[in-house]
Amino acid sequence: MSQGSVPPQPVVPLATDRDRVASPAPELSSGQRERLADILAGPTVSLHDHPVRLPDPLNERSWVRFADSGQVFLGETGLSTVFASKLAGGTLDEAVAFGTAVTAQQNSGTTVLGALEDLGPIGTELRGLDALYGAGIRCAGLAYNTGTALAGGLGQDPDPGLSPVGRDAVRAMEELGMLVDLAHVGDRSSIEAARMATRPLVISHAGARTVWPTPRMKPDEVLRAVASTGGLIGIEAAPGSTRSRASSGDHDLDDVMHHLEYCAELIGIEHVALGPDTFFGDHLGLYAAAGWPRPSASGMPALDIEFVAGMENPAEAIPNAAAWLIAHGWADADIAAIVGGNAARLWEGVR
Repeated sequence: MSQGSVPPQPVVPLATDRDRVASPAPELSSGQRERLADILAGPTVSLHDHPVRLPDPLNERSWVRFADSGQVFLGETGLSTVFASKLAGGTLDEAVAFGTAVTAQQNSGTTVLGALEDLGPIGTELRGLDALYGAGIRCAGLAYNTGTALAGGLGQDPDPGLSPVGRDAVRAMEELGMLVDLAHVGDRSSIEAARMATRPLVISHAGARTVWPTPRMKPDEVLRAVASTGGLIGIEAAPGSTRSRASSGDHDLDDVMHHLEYCAELIGIEHVALGPDTFFGDHLGLYAAAGWPRPSASGMPALDIEFVAGMENPAEAIPNAAAWLIAHGWADADIAAIVGGNAARLWEGVR
């Protein structure tokens, strides 16, 4: 919300910003806690989150009332910058309205930038990119899982690759200063986009397929291709996504960090960031309440746990990731780069 404005009244009770569930942070000594505070005082950036406060309790009735209100209720992330993403699909008018709503809600020192999971709302009409940019959208995926007229999605087999209009879209986005996101884009389309890119690309929210072998994760060749553009991968923490073969149980903070460590070793710390892909509220319940098909229907991992312990929402995920890195012996400069410095530097060079 803008400074001094009266916040819109929610149509249903909403989830809290923090402490909705027990989401333990790594234990740190007093000296380590001081280091954490110093790191978090610098740039802290989420490349991809849904920082809206969902209805609580979340059910079909509360979701319909919430969705029909046409309002966006952002929670307090405590971050310096967050790319706040609209859910996939919808019309151009809906995407423009979302961008206008989220970018109007700057508060508590957080810069909110609009983002889209995919460019399906523009179809093949690239003039829609100008409308999106004017509404505050600064990052957009070329495709979601089932693909668009621009590029193949990660649920397509085979991936048809970038279309001619998809190539034009990449060029247009680069000229506008809009980040090209490959998070849900197929492998072939991603590599083709990287080969033609003249500015850094992002995988705003994903992980490494070598660590967890599902189509939702990215293979080494895609990670290297994005890094070759000067780009970033934002490590995500949506329930069921960044699991690890080394996991001892449910998807948790340790699993997420296994993906981060692997990517940092493969492509360099300077190409790694965070894109938790979380909500304020029940992420799993959203699918049931909205009547959406399970992600596994399009080759995605099943959402079979309610939340990732330690990475439950946009306010807790990045501080807990930073604490984990401190507890595991990472240098402060490297942690600062991952939790925000890398993304802040990239964004400064793109816009």
